[in-house]
Amino acid sequence: MLACPISANSQTTECPSTPTFLNNAANPKTRNLSTSLFCIDLIPTNRAAQASGTIRLIRPWSPFGVTVTAQGNHRNNLSFSIRGLPDPSEFGDYKTYIAWVSPLSLYPVEKLGGIANGDHTLGEVSFNKYLVLITAEATNSVLEMSGPIVLRGRSPSSKLEAHDLLAIAPAAEIGDNSGMASMATNSWPVPPIYPGVPMLPGVMGVQPRMTPFQLTGDSAIPPVKSHSLIELPDGGTLDLFAGLVRKTIKGEEFAMLAFNGQHPGPLIKVKRQSTIFVNFTNNTPFPSAVHWHGVRLDNQFDGVPGVTQDPVAPGETFRYQIYFQDAGIYWYHPHHREDIQQELGLAGNILVSPDEETYYNPVDREEILMIDDFLLSEGKPVPFGVEAANYGLMGRFGNLLLINGEPEYTLAVKKGELIRFYFTNAANTRTFNLSFQRTDQDVENSPILPIKVVASDLSKFMQEAMVTNITLAPAERYVVEVLFDEPGEYVLKNHVQGINHRMGIFMEEQVQLGRISVSAEDMGSGHRQTFKHLKVNTEVVEEIEALSHWFDRPPDHQLNLTLEIDSLAPAVEQSMLFDRAYFNPVEWTGTMPRMN
Repeated sequence: MLACPISANSQTTECPSTPTFLNNAANPKTRNLSTSLFCIDLIPTNRAAQASGTIRLIRPWSPFGVTVTAQGNHRNNLSFSIRGLPDPSEFGDYKTYIAWVSPLSLYPVEKLGGIANGDHTLGEVSFNKYLVLITAEATNSVLEMSGPIVLRGRSPSSKLEAHDLLAIAPAAEIGDNSGMASMATNSWPVPPIYPGVPMLPGVMGVQPRMTPFQLTGDSAIPPVKSHSLIELPDGGTLDLFAGLVRKTIKGEEFAMLAFNGQHPGPLIKVKRQSTIFVNFTNNTPFPSAVHWHGVRLDNQFDGVPGVTQDPVAPGETFRYQIYFQDAGIYWYHPHHREDIQQELGLAGNILVSPDEETYYNPVDREEILMIDDFLLSEGKPVPFGVEAANYGLMGRFGNLLLINGEPEYTLAVKKGELIRFYFTNAANTRTFNLSFQRTDQDVENSPILPIKVVASDLSKFMQEAMVTNITLAPAERYVVEVLFDEPGEYVLKNHVQGINHRMGIFMEEQVQLGRISVSAEDMGSGHRQTFKHLKVNTEVVEEIEALSHWFDRPPDHQLNLTLEIDSLAPAVEQSMLFDRAYFNPVEWTGTMPRMN
């Protein structure tokens, strides 16, 4: 598999036409979820009643699955399709039309550019919610909007508004336990409330139907150890044990799970085209297995209970044979009740070294970072479900972010040091938006360091790219390089835009994951020019071009997947209807912990 740029036009090929002011006929095409997320209807004012148009939101190219700013705002280019605009002189001393964009507060108003009938692509927009206005103006050189408005539209995200809860979700607002028969009578501790987003009274009265479970142990359980590097030759064998450990986080001690007693599990380093053997022993209370995530291997060793093997019962052993065809960063974890086992620490990385020394750029150091989150309430882990997973619909957002199992990552580097970071997202539902920012200067003007994206899950990219932030979805891996060219203090942070679904507003969230101290001593390795150069990987280009004739071929089959849910309490079911008008492309953070 190869890392390949995704077409920026892949979301939707066109937007259904909209009715004009005088013609209210229904749209000839059905507006579905895709077009609702990526289309804006332009509505005419009385003075331009025959005009109409649509705007298609086009994601600018990025090496990630979504394109957002370092602050977590979605970025979109606006592709206009305009019809029926009269000559602007009909409105007075005007000679052209200008498109403008503004947040709902109407400040600031930014100029997108001149526009006319037909198709046009203008500017990039990254407001959370915004208006698009088209006005008649005297000249294309105007800097402020002053002429009459002829067309206007609202971003899909602007449909996210405060709800009339008594009308939409009365059971959630005032409480209704009529659905409690289908829910639990067990006593579940209340998950912590997201700051500033109180949960609804009706939702607070509902509990999962499963029996709550917390892993417990005594002083005989060994303390957790930091992870170690294990280099294996071709034909080498690793004995891998999954078992209980004691771990202290923020002064509180918990019973958790670990591979070989380590958080994360041992970093396994091998060379490409090597084969290793892993003797896995399950010393946990649960049936388990080991899945080798992203590795192209013999299916019988893929580690998915019920699909490729039977689960490994407590006390039993299974022998895996793994052949590594591709260089890159991979990881291993269970695929049996991973909501418990992976959440409690069963995960580790695999680094596969390339054959050629020139496969990657020269750097001064490599750092392997596994990012995760963990859910605590009053200093204790929020319980899991015994019979089935809780948090089954939206995932279990943690409220404590971790790097390599710890809440604070530190790194000391020299001026001019170039570091290659291998990132893995081990969280079960959280998408991270990571950036490196200097902190010992004015906060408002604190620079965000450029990041060179070199490779993703399985391969180098066709061409390296320079970005300001890394968007990392669950299970994804990215290989990036960062140059620390000035002495000072820097942070690695997660910066996203969460949603208060009840009030229909975006909420900025920033969390520091780590701190990097850069000394004044110069590294002297001369990698500055190497970092600035964006290499084209011709071998990747050639392999992808050989497949390019498939890219525009229509699909032979389409699979429609339907999820049916029943037995929800009315408070939860009605709350789930909040976002019918707009579905945020990324649920960045867990602002509804009780409903989830």
